[in-house]
Amino acid sequence: MKYLKPGKDNKEERLNFVKYWANYVRTHSDKEWSRQQNVLINSLMQNAKNSKLTKEEYLRIKGEIK
Repeated sequence: MKYLKPGKDNKEERLNFVKYWANYVRTHSDKEWSRQQNVLINSLMQNAKNSKLTKEEYLRIKGEIK
């Protein structure tokens, strides 16, 4: 598998990541990369559940409500 190459600027870095991920998805089974995505999503959900902020406080910090 190819390694992720750093880019000379932000645009090139993003394009390199897209190419890297597209290659990864093509070369690994759906089951394997879906499992990895599941771990990531579950950890994000767990982190959100453990947050001491209410949704209103979070949106206020983000500036979406006053």
